[in-house]
Amino acid sequence: MAIRKNLSADSSNIELIPKRSGISGNIKKIIINNTDGSNALVVTHLDHFDGSNEFQIISNVNIPVGASLVLSDNIAFDSNIYALRITTSNSATSTIIIN
Repeated sequence: MAIRKNLSADSSNIELIPKRSGISGNIKKIIINNTDGSNALVVTHLDHFDGSNEFQIISNVNIPVGASLVLSDNIAFDSNIYALRITTSNSATSTIIIN
């Protein structure tokens, strides 16, 4: 089942898949869509977080208006140990889809 999250401008440490939530970290694809009509989306960081340490997947990535970023290589993780989090900036709205 896909997870879909709509984020408003400048979202900080949003848990896409919380640690020990029962949601599997066995994911195949993350799609980050910039849905804003005028601002580029800045993904300040997408990380795995164990409660103390951040393990960066991507950081400071600019996604132009109307564009998407697809991550599909080696992104599965153990959701009993880590949460999947995202922080965005630049006042852009976005939609995140996780399969």
